Amino acid sequence: MTRDETRRDESNDGGSTAGDDLERTLAERGEAYARVTVVRREPPVSANIGDRAAVTPDGEIHGWIGGMSCAQSVVVEEATAAIDDGEPRLLGIAPDPETVDRPGLSAFPMRCHSEGILELFVEPVVPAPDLLIVGGSPVARSLARLAAELDVAVKMVDPDGRTDDLPPTTTVTTTTDPIELADEVGTAPLVVVASMGGDDARGVAAALRADAQYVGLVASDARCAEVIDRAAGLADRDPNDVRAAVTNPAGVDIASYAPAEIAASILAEIVDVRTGGADSVATCAGAADSSTAADAKATDPVCGMTVDPAEAATSVDHDGETYHFCCRGCADSFRSDPTEYLTDDDSAAIA
Repeated sequence: MTRDETRRDESNDGGSTAGDDLERTLAERGEAYARVTVVRREPPVSANIGDRAAVTPDGEIHGWIGGMSCAQSVVVEEATAAIDDGEPRLLGIAPDPETVDRPGLSAFPMRCHSEGILELFVEPVVPAPDLLIVGGSPVARSLARLAAELDVAVKMVDPDGRTDDLPPTTTVTTTTDPIELADEVGTAPLVVVASMGGDDARGVAAALRADAQYVGLVASDARCAEVIDRAAGLADRDPNDVRAAVTNPAGVDIASYAPAEIAASILAEIVDVRTGGADSVATCAGAADSSTAADAKATDPVCGMTVDPAEAATSVDHDGETYHFCCRGCADSFRSDPTEYLTDDDSAAIA
């Protein structure tokens, strides 16, 4: 019995079952993997058409697709690449690659002593990432509604638990505990923090704990510096590492003003990150220097937009602080009920 045949016999004792079990486990966890299926074979390879294996991002093969280390090394390399770029592949492995080479197939040499030919289809299985939106602000709620059109699982953190204006597919949680939030989201989530100060630091800390692939913050530069310091403490991280991970203000620059416009700009940036476009750039400045206060930015407490006080549409004095607004509509909403838009640690005034 050849070595390959021995491996084939061993696989009958649970090789393919192990792959199936792993696929179910990874699907339940929301983790990515690649499914590799034998679609053509010529002896003396030990695999049969339909044999299948699952390959994890760290390069482990579970199941059976034939071949020894020479063939499996090709499979691992191509499968992990497929997980990274999300593109399926058709592989041909033969003693003379030119005999199987054709458009749409990547050919590789079969260097195993038993020779034979294998053709395999590599299919990446990449679950839709979680989009965690922290806050119940108008920007956050607009983002949840727009994101329902994307291939993401939308989860919103709203301590009030409001669901009346959200799509039915949106999951709402009231917890703001960073550890609990990190446990609730999948691997490498997308996170947007737009709580207008209320839970900003907790949201950023949760994103760090979950190894988020994107962390967008809607805040002024002054408040961003404070959020980073607090989040670093909550997540036990170096403030410089936190600052490098956070993009503020979140969203592409489209001169947005209304909550829906800001949400659309954030969604555009998320799409760019997911499709491998330009890397997000952290723009949160360090702690504000009182000597440059005149150059500082403020945050409209109603819609969350960053506002240059010198160019604000209007400003409102309240309880000893001056708040700046992107438009008169936001200012009117604020005047009617300031407490609806302010939290104990939130201030859009220039220090």
